[in-house]
Amino acid sequence: MGKKKILIDTSVLIDIQRGTKRTVETFDTLKENAVISRITACEFMYGSRNTEEKDINKDFLEQLPIVEITPHVSKLAYRLLDKYALKFNVGMADALIAASAIYNDLKLWTLNRKHFEKIKEADLF
Repeated sequence: MGKKKILIDTSVLIDIQRGTKRTVETFDTLKENAVISRITACEFMYGSRNTEEKDINKDFLEQLPIVEITPHVSKLAYRLLDKYALKFNVGMADALIAASAIYNDLKLWTLNRKHFEKIKEADLF
């Protein structure tokens, strides 16, 4: 069996886009095991500042396998929001991303650890 797959959060994609050396090098070593959530794909496209950047972002996203939001993932996200939203200010997108990682048994690579570290069920990379 191969290495455990890694779900990449939007913060990592933005850091890659900015050309941050350490993040780019880390991504290059694990890109065969990298996947993203449909929510991350949506956030990354939404963050495009112009048509040229949108086209570049779209080309990049099309190279990554996407984990879809299934009924199981959405129900798990609901439970995570019930458990963590008020106490730790966990948002809907982060709950869906975390639920995607948890349900699919993926490590979660994020640069916004404070958004996810309170979700004990998540296995952070």
